[in-house]
Amino acid sequence: MALAREANGYTFALLSAGLDRKAPWCQIKEDPQAATTSVYVILRVVDNLKTLLAPILPHTAQRLHEYLATHPRKGVGYDGQLFGTQHVVEFQEETRSHQALTYDHSSAVGTWTKSELPPGQALREPAPLFKKLDESVIEEEYARLEG
Repeated sequence: MALAREANGYTFALLSAGLDRKAPWCQIKEDPQAATTSVYVILRVVDNLKTLLAPILPHTAQRLHEYLATHPRKGVGYDGQLFGTQHVVEFQEETRSHQALTYDHSSAVGTWTKSELPPGQALREPAPLFKKLDESVIEEEYARLEG
């Protein structure tokens, strides 16, 4: 998570330090090449965070993988599952049942190495990775965990 904070700070902390001229949306006016470099660096960090956080946030990692389209199919977009097809399976134990995320790795295109993100790679239309939860949902979840 420290790496994610550093990546966030790479562009946004510059604003709070009064260095907003270094932010890509300001750089683009004076130095387009510097702006593209800044954006590419951030995308590379996000791409690597996707791999690092996949065991913890598998669905989010998959969505990032699709957004970055690191495995384009004939230049028309994403093709393949990062670490295979994900399935939620219910397991029955003696006293309770629980769900677990499992994978079928036969269709995996990702590996535990850095992926390639070529400069100039077309990206998909951006969309939020997470939705903001209403306070009532958070309270319900806390109550469920305590009960």
